[in-house]
Amino acid sequence: MKQNTREPIRNYKIWLGFLIIFILLNPWYFPSGEEPVLVFGVPLWALVILGVTVMLSLYITYVIRYHWDIEDEPSREEEK
Repeated sequence: MKQNTREPIRNYKIWLGFLIIFILLNPWYFPSGEEPVLVFGVPLWALVILGVTVMLSLYITYVIRYHWDIEDEPSREEEK
């Protein structure tokens, strides 16, 4: 079954996902002025940012793979 794909710029749900991920990338939700919580010598906020960065990469891959309409563009094999 072929999904109805369209350009992701017109899909507000995709932009909402990007907004949530970009909000999570900023460590504003950690308390300031206290000793940082360390996990194996690395501050917890740094591990959270690394995890959210991986989540951003996976989300971009998902959007490109399942929501990007590339059938209108000629492939490189057809040009040869």
